[in-house]
Amino acid sequence: MKRSYIVAAVVLAGLAAVWHLVLAPHWTIRVPRNAVFASKYFGTQTNADPKTGVVPTQDVLTTFDRTIRVIDGTDWPRSVVVRDQHTAHGLKTGAINFEFIAEERIDPRTGAWAEGRHTGDIVVFPRNTQKRTYTMRSNYIPGLPLAFAGVDDIGGLDLYKFSYMGPIDLTAGYAGTPQSPGVKVLPGQNIGCADDQFYLRIWVEPRTGNQVKLEEGCMSGDFIYDKSTGRRVAAVDRWNGVTTGASLGARITEVYAARRNYMWASLYLPGLLLVASACVLGVGRSRRDGVAA
Repeated sequence: MKRSYIVAAVVLAGLAAVWHLVLAPHWTIRVPRNAVFASKYFGTQTNADPKTGVVPTQDVLTTFDRTIRVIDGTDWPRSVVVRDQHTAHGLKTGAINFEFIAEERIDPRTGAWAEGRHTGDIVVFPRNTQKRTYTMRSNYIPGLPLAFAGVDDIGGLDLYKFSYMGPIDLTAGYAGTPQSPGVKVLPGQNIGCADDQFYLRIWVEPRTGNQVKLEEGCMSGDFIYDKSTGRRVAAVDRWNGVTTGASLGARITEVYAARRNYMWASLYLPGLLLVASACVLGVGRSRRDGVAA
């Protein structure tokens, strides 16, 4: 009985270990069974005139909505199927200027593809994001190397910036949906950004892997190309998007809350249990020494 404080300290330390190593990884899985990741940002989406084939000089202001939603969680936590929808609405008319929907089977623990030849390519950034290059294959993005490009402070959050600029094959992304006719290409043709000027920049909160800010676009214009000659066949559009204003502020608030919850579940609570274990051990020893004296 005199050494009961040791038992209590060991139990608390064991609970801390179980929490940190077993419970926290399960409770903080990157993609929960019923996950919905949604973001809104603004920019332009100016399609070529169907009569003249020319992209107008005046850009069409646009809102972009991106939603990644789990539609099949029966195999969770080994894998889930997500519906990944990217839609551009004209700000003035509300009409859909572009839409692409993909379904992706991903590993909920990493946010990466769970099967097939693209296994390991990320759809969303993982927990504890590292300062390295990630290959992203997500919605219209066909497997691009996003390189770590530094740390930026946005709204008081230290964020990892990842960046890509260069060629991209956008053919699959223009396949269309029932709400958007898409762009049809002939055999031997593809769609790409002129002069390889496509850019994608993402700012990520590294603890949670949550995206805070995004910049993307092709201001040099997307064109249909003849693959054998590289000749431009027809103009498609000109577009860009960025998370800014109220959308950025709301996103910062959401990520602050997500980071706080993640840190409590993964680190703070097991840490408090360890502190409690040390306190019980210290108090017990001091009382024992006092009695012995």
